[in-house]
Formats: sequence, C-alpha cells, structure tokens
Amino acid sequence: MNLIKRFSILGLAVALGAVASAQAVEVDFVEADKFTDFTASPTRADAARESYMKELTRYLESRLDKEIAPGHHVHVVITDIDMAGEFEPWRRGGFEDVRIVKDLYPPRIDLSFRVVDEAGNVILEGDRKLRDLAFMYTGRPLDSDPLRHEKELLGNWVRKEFKRYWTQA
Repeated sequence: MNLIKRFSILGLAVALGAVASAQAVEVDFVEADKFTDFTASPTRADAARESYMKELTRYLESRLDKEIAPGHHVHVVITDIDMAGEFEPWRRGGFEDVRIVKDLYPPRIDLSFRVVDEAGNVILEGDRKLRDLAFMYTGRPLDSDPLRHEKELLGNWVRKEFKRYWTQA
C-alpha cells in the first residue's frame, strides 16, 4: 500500500473516531476572571482559576454523561461562581490567604444549560441560580477537595434537574 493511501485511511479512521467520541457534554465558563469568588487565594487567582475550571468541567462531564440519553447533547454555560467561604483580609499572621468556610458564606453558582436530542430539537433548557444554604451540614467533613461544596451543589442540581428530564423524555 502506498504512503498516500495509508495516510488517507489513517485520516478517515481518525475522523470517524472523532465523530464517534464526540462529547455529549460541553461546559463553558463565561468571563471566569470576573466571577464573584473563584480562586484558591486572592494573590494567586489565575492559576487556581484555570485548574478549578478543568476540575469542574471533568466533574460535570462525568455526572451529566450518565444522565443524558444516548445521542443527546448537553451544553452548560457557567456565568458566575461564588465559592463557599471567604478570605477575611482582617485576619493577620499569614491567614489572609486562608479561605474561612462557615455557614455565613454559602456556595453559589449561576448557569444556563440546554439539552438537544439527536435531531437537534431542544428538549430542556433554562437558567439556574444554584444555592445551598445548608452546605455545612451536607458535605463530608474530612473531604479536603477545595471544590467539594461546589461539586456537591452541581451534583445536586444534576440529580434533581435530570430526574425531571427523564420523566419528561
């Protein structure tokens, strides 16, 4: 087999593989640098933000992939995040970069989403303002994941929202 034919077949296989593994879940963050509070530290905001966006994207992809029907596509657009806790700048002695988590500072996430079937019909869509005022009582106390409260908030939304989706579909 000549070299050109090999590359053509390889290109076709790669293209078919890309179509077959097309993402059923797409997550976008709109102007994440303007989010209310989405960082590990007020002094190292950019590096943590990128890492946090990747982590939340992976989390949503794994959760939503299990919930949607085959052939359907979900697009989630996150427009604001206010992480659980706050940096309290009046604290001294090296604690000004420590996130203080207490029930006074609940996690909040604003998002839009759309579910489209294989024919391109919109099955479900909406804007949601996710809040969990009882977040201090629902998490795992020994969990050290810095996004544990935000993941819990998103996980609860997926469970509730897509339970309705399945009953409508």
